[in-house]
Amino acid sequence: MLFNKTVQIMKKIFALFLTLTSSLLSSGANAHFSHFEPRIIHLYEENRDTIILMRMPFPLVLLDDSWKGIDSEQKIPFTLRVSAENTVEYLINHHEVQENLAGLKALIQAGYRINKNGQQQSYRVEAINIFNSDTRKPFSSLDTAQSNFTGEISISADARSVFDAGLDIRLRLTDTSLINDEITIGSILGDKFNAINRLANIINLYRDGEKTSVTTVGILDYSTTRQPSLATKLINGFNSGFSHILIGTDHILFILLLFFSATGFIRLLSLATAFTIGHSFSLLFGNNLAISSPAFTPGIELLIALTICVTAILLLFKKAQHISTTPILIIGVIHGFGFSFVFNELAKEGSQTSISNLISFNIGIEAGQLFIYGLAFVLTALVKKHLSFEKPLQYYVSVFTLVVSAYWIVTRSIPLIEYMQI
Repeated sequence: MLFNKTVQIMKKIFALFLTLTSSLLSSGANAHFSHFEPRIIHLYEENRDTIILMRMPFPLVLLDDSWKGIDSEQKIPFTLRVSAENTVEYLINHHEVQENLAGLKALIQAGYRINKNGQQQSYRVEAINIFNSDTRKPFSSLDTAQSNFTGEISISADARSVFDAGLDIRLRLTDTSLINDEITIGSILGDKFNAINRLANIINLYRDGEKTSVTTVGILDYSTTRQPSLATKLINGFNSGFSHILIGTDHILFILLLFFSATGFIRLLSLATAFTIGHSFSLLFGNNLAISSPAFTPGIELLIALTICVTAILLLFKKAQHISTTPILIIGVIHGFGFSFVFNELAKEGSQTSISNLISFNIGIEAGQLFIYGLAFVLTALVKKHLSFEKPLQYYVSVFTLVVSAYWIVTRSIPLIEYMQI
């Protein structure tokens, strides 16, 4: 009985190890700066009609609830499935989009519900623009958003892979007033996928000559008359911070290294506090400290990987317990830039961040950090109770982290090398 139970535990740990390894290695060079995909929305009135301009990732409207990932090799509408080097690519079928434009419009209309004073309304999809996300034009202001539409349908020549493509749409809701009517926009697109927690809704309302902006994360539920309360904003910020640290795999690894470096609870508390103070500083003041050089972003990512690698080496040779709080404080500042760039990148898309948003986001990060410490404590206790190893558990953690961080160092050095060669 005990043997079978132990075997089951080992299988689960092995499966978790494989899953974590895949996730960590796939995070690649840009661990932080691609965490949130923006869904940008502009609402304004034109001749007694409400016009809605919207930008989003193209897969958001194409993938249905049955989607199980690229490895499933399922069919995606308006794409061609092509096998390439042990993987599958989904290329946008430009011809099919042109020939079946009504079908694409129907997918868009099925994905977004628009109400006027509580009654669902029909609306027209007037224009569609499909583009490569790497060469996208600005969409942050109303003028730049309007300039992206050149006809009923336009597809950039370099818009090839559907997972690297974005979608702009222009919607018209007739006989409505943004002043006298309540217009609501709702969508649960992506709710079945993990990506929903990385989708930032940046909504801009133009009314009476004034612009009002709201930023939320996840499911879209917006009303032109019911603006989110301060409590709602704080809760959203907390949830964003909590989920953000759980998808920041390099932060998780460093937190685990701190956990195994501590010789006791007081020691762990001092290290955790120093790390918290450090990344809180750069999170709150990252906008002022960031450098405009293109090398700054990959440079910070590389530094984060190096700090993890060095800490793993110290833990491997049983030197990590001698690390003082000052180096951890500095490392926290470096890691904090990864968090601050979430707001910096969204700000480039028109998002407005308040101090309350930053504070609640930071509190969410700390809650996520405490959750990881608690989970590490429970899992460590279970492993030590049911399994025995030749070496201490921190040995295997440090070796695993060393391998992953070395991979990150290599991949994150590439953008810097390319920049130096320009």
